[in-house]
Amino acid sequence: MLEKLAAAMRVPDIRGRIQFVAMIFAVYVLALHVPAAGVDHAAVEGRLQGVLGMVDVFSGGALKKFSVIAMGIMPYINASIIMQLLTVAIPQLQAKSKEGESGRKEIARWTRYASIGFAVVQAFGVYQIFSRAAPGLPPAIQPGWASMFTIMITLTAGTMFLLWLGEQITEKGIGNGVSLIIFVGIMVSIPTQIQMTAELARNDPGRIPGVIAIVLLFLASIVGVIYMTQGVRKIPVHHMKRIVGNRMTQESSSFLPLKVNTAGVIPIIFATSIVLLPATIATYVPPDYKIFGWHFGEWAIWAKDALQPGNNILASLAYFILVMFFTYFYTAIQYDTTDIADNLKKYGSFIPGIKPGRPTAEYLDKVLTRITFAGALFLAALALVQYWAPVWTGISTISLVGGTSLLIVVGVALETMQAIEAQMAMRNYEGFIRTGGGPATPATPAPTNRAERRAAATGR
Repeated sequence: MLEKLAAAMRVPDIRGRIQFVAMIFAVYVLALHVPAAGVDHAAVEGRLQGVLGMVDVFSGGALKKFSVIAMGIMPYINASIIMQLLTVAIPQLQAKSKEGESGRKEIARWTRYASIGFAVVQAFGVYQIFSRAAPGLPPAIQPGWASMFTIMITLTAGTMFLLWLGEQITEKGIGNGVSLIIFVGIMVSIPTQIQMTAELARNDPGRIPGVIAIVLLFLASIVGVIYMTQGVRKIPVHHMKRIVGNRMTQESSSFLPLKVNTAGVIPIIFATSIVLLPATIATYVPPDYKIFGWHFGEWAIWAKDALQPGNNILASLAYFILVMFFTYFYTAIQYDTTDIADNLKKYGSFIPGIKPGRPTAEYLDKVLTRITFAGALFLAALALVQYWAPVWTGISTISLVGGTSLLIVVGVALETMQAIEAQMAMRNYEGFIRTGGGPATPATPAPTNRAERRAAATGR
C-alpha cells in the first residue's frame, strides 16, 4: 500500500493533485479556528445535544467552536437529498436527469442554488437557538437584528466557501471534493479523541481493557464496512448484435452490478434525525413548560431519555427498524427496476433465462430485495454500535466506532483510493486495490486506434 502511494507521489501530475488536496485540507483546518463574531463561546458547548450534536460531528467540531464554518456542509447534504427525492417524484426533473452530462450539470447547478436557501434557513435556525436562554445556560448570541444578520451572513458564506473548496478539489485534485470536505471534517477531531483516550487509560489503568475492546470493535467495524461497501451482486447480461450508425456491434456479455449497500449512509442520517429530535427539543424547552395545560417540558425530557437507542432495548429496536425501513425506502428511490428492464430491452440486451420486459423487472426487484435485506441488517447493526459501544466498553471518548461517521470515512477513503488508482492506470502503473488475492498487475495500455478500441469493446 505504501509502495503504491510512493509510486503515485513519483508521478508529477498525481503528486500535484494530492498536494492540492492537502492544501485545501489545511485551509479547512484554518477556517475551523476562525471564530464567528458576537458569540459567547463558553455558552455554546452545553447546547450541542440532539441534531446539533450530529451537525458538530460533520463539521469537525466547528459548531462547538462556533467558527465561520459552524454549519459545515450540511445545507448542501440536505439540498442533495431533497433534490434526489424530487428527481424521482417530479417527471420533469427525472427527464432532465436522463439528458446525460448536460442534464446532470443543470441539476447540480439547481442543487447549489438550493444549498444557499437551506444555508440561510439553517443559519436563521442556529441564531434562534443560540440567542435564547436554555435551562441553566445564558444566550450564546445577544438577540437583535444586527446579530441576526451578522450570524446568517457569516454562516451562509462559510457553507458556500466549503462548497467552493469541494468543487476545487473535484476539478484540480483527486476524488469527490464534497465527500472529501465531509471526510476531513470528521477526521480532524480524531487526534484529540485519541489523545483523550490515551490519557484516560494512563490515569485509570482499569480502563485499559475497555480501550482495547473499543479498538478491536473499531477495527472490526472497518472490516465490515469495507466488505459491505464493496459487495455487489453481478447479474449476467447478454448483448445482442446491433447496428449502430454505420457499424455493427458484436454479441457480448457483461454484468449488471447491484450493490449490497445501495443506500449508503442516508438511512442512518434519516433515522438519527428522528430519534434525536426529542433531545433537541428538550435542550431548549424548560422542564415546567406547558401547552394547553399539558406538561410538554416534562414529556420532552422523558422522551429524550426513553428514545435514546443506547439507554434501553425498546429504543434500540425502534431505531433498528427505522434504519431498516429507510434502507429499503432509499434503495427503491435509487434503483428503478422497471426503468432498468426497459433500457435493457430497448438496447437489445437481456438476462439469460429471463424474458425481457416485466419478467426482468420482477427478477431484478426480487434480487434487489434479498440483497438489500443483508445491507439493511448491517446498516442497522452498525448504527446501534455507536450507541452501545460506550455502554459495553465504558469508553466514550472515541466517536468513530460504528454509525454515520465510520461509513462516510471508509467510503470516501475507498472512493479516493480508486480515483488515485484510475489516475495511475492511465500512466500504466499498478493500482492500490488487488483483486482475486494475487499480486496487482500492470494496467493494460489504452487502445490507440479505432480497430483496437472496437476489438476491446467487443471482447475480441
